[in-house]
Amino acid sequence: MRACILLLAFGSMISGDAWGADQPTPLALEGRVTLYVGQLAILQIPADRRYSHFDGSAGEAGNVLMLVRRSRRTALYHAVRPGPGTIVMGPDVPKGECVSCVARHYFFDVVAQK
Repeated sequence: MRACILLLAFGSMISGDAWGADQPTPLALEGRVTLYVGQLAILQIPADRRYSHFDGSAGEAGNVLMLVRRSRRTALYHAVRPGPGTIVMGPDVPKGECVSCVARHYFFDVVAQK
C-alpha cells in the first residue's frame, strides 16, 4: 500500500514537471530570449490598433520559429531549428511618418536541446 502511494506521488511529480515544460516562453520586447529546439514561444501582440496588421508569419521569425497559432492578441511559435532570429512588428502609420520609431523588436536565439 505504501509503495502504491509513493509510486502515485512520484508519477504526479514527473507529470507536473512535464506539464510545466510545455508552457510557452514569452518573447521579450526589445530583449533577447534563448529557446531550445522543440520549445514553444508566445508573442503578446499589443492592443494598440496600429499593430493590428501584424501577420506573425514564419518568414518574419526567420527559419528558426514556425507559427503554430495566431489570435488577435497572441502568436504561438514552435522552435524548429537552431539559429538567431528577430521578429519586427511594424505599425500601420500614415505615409511619411517614422516607422522605425514605433517598430517593436523581439530578439531570440534557438539552441539545440540540452
